[in-house]
Amino acid sequence: MTGEKLSLLAVFAHPEDESFGPAGTLAKYASEGVQVSLVTATRDHAPLDDAPRARNRVCACRASGIRRACLFDFAPGELSQVAPEIIEEGIVRVIREIRPQVVITFGPEGLAGDVDNRIISAATTNAFRRAGDASRFPQHLTDGLGAYTPKKLYYCVLPQSVVTQWGVAGLVAVPDADITTTLDVSAYSEAMKNALYCQRHRALDFIHWLTEKPNVQWNAEYYALIESHLTKKTRREKDLFAGLR
Repeated sequence: MTGEKLSLLAVFAHPEDESFGPAGTLAKYASEGVQVSLVTATRDHAPLDDAPRARNRVCACRASGIRRACLFDFAPGELSQVAPEIIEEGIVRVIREIRPQVVITFGPEGLAGDVDNRIISAATTNAFRRAGDASRFPQHLTDGLGAYTPKKLYYCVLPQSVVTQWGVAGLVAVPDADITTTLDVSAYSEAMKNALYCQRHRALDFIHWLTEKPNVQWNAEYYALIESHLTKKTRREKDLFAGLR
């Protein structure tokens, strides 16, 4: 992988998901010179006109260091009415265009069991597996986009021990043993808070809880490695690009 530009693609359902999920991860890798790209499947929930909505998106992306953001612009809460093939095709197209080594998304239940999160998790998983199959979405070839297989797929998750410590009902947790990768994001706490404040129209209570509650420490972000095309795999990682640099 020497000399190849490192690239990470984050795929989430809602505009605020990356701020509540892997904001520290995105800021960390952007600061290291990794090309960080974001796909958001739905537009903002809030009754805002296009200008404030766009400002929130640009604000959050700048705070996290994201250089490219794609908005599919589906209506929130209505992804279940969209053919899965349409969502998957859009994600495959982005994968083939930017050619990331690493793809991240929420786990099958998201962080709180949201239906849109479940749909995007499944679509992203399928897109990861199928982007390297030239027989899938062959129309991409007319745009110069050939088949491409990313190296690693991760789910952004919360370990049970952390959710228990936080004492917050409604969050989806996974057994601690399922965590394969723990990232130290303590150096990016300011960027994480800034990204949250960009979503302040819907996040004030959460921001207050996150920043003021003494038992809440958001110094690490957690991942489960779901698939890897690397020959050498490490059970416990501290880097999503482990084995790639």
